[in-house]
Amino acid sequence: MTEQSPAPVSTTDSPAPVAGPLTVREISADEAVETLLALGGSFLQTPAWGRAKAGWRRTHLGWFDASGLRVGAGLVLSRTIPRLSRSYAYLPEGPGLPWDVVSTDPAAWIDPLVDWAKANKAFALRLGYPVVSRIWDREPVKKQVVENGLLSFTSLPTAVDNPAARRLEAWLDANHWLPLGADGVAVGQPRLLCVVDLRGRTDAELLKGMNQQWRRNVKKSEKAGVQVRTVGPEGLDTFHALYVESAERDNFLPRPKSYFDVMARSFDSERGEGGSGGGGAVSARFYEAHVDGDVLASALMIRFGRTFSYLYGGSTERNRDARASNALQWQAMRDAAAAGCEAYDFRGFNTSLGATSPLTGLLLFKLGAGADVVEMVGERELVISRFWHLAFERAMAARIAINKRRKAARASADSADI
Repeated sequence: MTEQSPAPVSTTDSPAPVAGPLTVREISADEAVETLLALGGSFLQTPAWGRAKAGWRRTHLGWFDASGLRVGAGLVLSRTIPRLSRSYAYLPEGPGLPWDVVSTDPAAWIDPLVDWAKANKAFALRLGYPVVSRIWDREPVKKQVVENGLLSFTSLPTAVDNPAARRLEAWLDANHWLPLGADGVAVGQPRLLCVVDLRGRTDAELLKGMNQQWRRNVKKSEKAGVQVRTVGPEGLDTFHALYVESAERDNFLPRPKSYFDVMARSFDSERGEGGSGGGGAVSARFYEAHVDGDVLASALMIRFGRTFSYLYGGSTERNRDARASNALQWQAMRDAAAAGCEAYDFRGFNTSLGATSPLTGLLLFKLGAGADVVEMVGERELVISRFWHLAFERAMAARIAINKRRKAARASADSADI
């Protein structure tokens, strides 16, 4: 918590000049949430997410213009080299800034963060630039995925090609910000997401946006008597049992129950405290689809501001004809729209999948629900000290090798390393 009094926050939705020069300094968690909500920031930048990431030090930063107006905020997660003061600094899907404005002069916004990182002995800085780069309509993507796999659809014509992203990427390339995949030296978030646009759409319009199979399955679930409810952290045991069952069925390595316990409780306490300045706009809930109390599918959902995100889910083989997973997602989508959210985020997918991969079915499930493929500018890394960065890479490589041996080389199904 900062001892400074809260600064006013800019809430404009349209690009506007910002009085420079900009400065970056530490702010309170409440101030950070207020700014992130105003700017449409990610749940990965919230205090709750910081609490959920064990082993990382968290710092909330604010961007201030020359008049003292707070115009941006970000959560820095730092991991320190053992017994040394040097650290790796990471802002997942952040910071929350007016990115259309940032793209006109990235140095004015990013350089103050780099200066802060250097002053705090960071040897590298990693940002998950949350700027939409391109969007593809679902139908041509589905066709290409089924016929040729996932590596080829990015050559298809786009529905959206964001010039602000092109300007930002050109500046990042020129200033040695290296693009990273999901398996970088720290943690990673996906560059390609599946997102349903909820803006101004009724339930009937959302249902119409689904493919025929999805609509049939929604009707089947209704006839089978599937009901969907939401629960708090008390739903963890049921969720994890179904998640592990899905992992065994689909051959991916499940995360431990403790991981989800920390995450659910971190966001639940945020919701219970009124959203830490967010007016209750921060929450995590388990959705359960059941027939007469028999839970057939469960999923962990997080809402932050205008975005409703599906993180993890699991289902059982029992009563598969009830189509509980479809019912669960459909109810969550309607809840998101009713809450005023603008996007239903199915999160990411693994771009190394081929047309015959069993996990391609998961992608097609998301696209069938009406999601488009959204590409973000994504994760970039700036190396500040090559010496300490190399030392950190070697330490992480050794740790990964040990973990792989322990996990018997079983690969995770999800490229979204949340």
